[in-house]
Amino acid sequence: MSVLPQLLLDGVLTGTSYALMAAGLSLILGVVKVVNLSHGAFFTLGAYVAYALSSGGAEYHPAAAVFLGSGIAFAFGVFLGKSFINPVRSHPFSVAVGTLAFALLFEQAAQFLWGPHPLVIAGGAPFAGPLGTTIRPWGVAALLSSAVLFPGMRILLSSRWGLPMKLIAEDEEIAESVGVDVEKTRYLTFGAASAIAASCGALLAPAAAIAPTMGRSPLILSLIVVIVSGMERPWAGFLLAVALGLLSNLSAYYLAPEASYLLLLAAVCALLAFRPAGLAGVGIARDA
Repeated sequence: MSVLPQLLLDGVLTGTSYALMAAGLSLILGVVKVVNLSHGAFFTLGAYVAYALSSGGAEYHPAAAVFLGSGIAFAFGVFLGKSFINPVRSHPFSVAVGTLAFALLFEQAAQFLWGPHPLVIAGGAPFAGPLGTTIRPWGVAALLSSAVLFPGMRILLSSRWGLPMKLIAEDEEIAESVGVDVEKTRYLTFGAASAIAASCGALLAPAAAIAPTMGRSPLILSLIVVIVSGMERPWAGFLLAVALGLLSNLSAYYLAPEASYLLLLAAVCALLAFRPAGLAGVGIARDA
């Protein structure tokens, strides 16, 4: 039996998880207007929360892992956004160095708590899909999460509850003039995006080796999605993330696992050589 249907299915489900992470990063870029290099650390946090919940013989429950992981990540994200990001966000280099330092600090903390060796968890009993494929619970949870999050973000941003975020993304001075608490909106957005990243880590934990540095590759992929597709088109980012998931899965199987990310980066570099502003052609604006 051909393995191609299974590779395609797993690639789509993995891509939906990366799309979720990219959606969180695009919120930070659009509202907070910083490049968050600690985004992958929150992904790792969610994976370790899933491992902690399923250790000792307990069964992996995606909903419980997502709920607890996103809650912890939201608290950490709000703290980081309020104590560090807001005060120094007008200095891009300081933000980049600081968020990278936080990511490295988290990796060291994870290594201290769980050790440097990769950990694995059982993802629950799979069930049969079409064309002889096997559908895993984590993949279904990731797909359902994407189906809820992307329309939810669109509805939120078009409602009065999302108006402060839209105003800040467009012009912070106008937002302040109409009474929007810009500082609070920034760190709450940072916390929400961190929670989304942790949810992705919790969902993908059964499909990956859980290690302190596991968040680096998802960070790169989510940056690729946001840069190439732009922040104004979330569905374009979703489709691109799915395409990257498919390309990564197929190249890892037919070529070599280590060639997967090299091929992804080469494809993106070639695309940006022809379209430097990305597919959307929209750059990142920054307010002083």
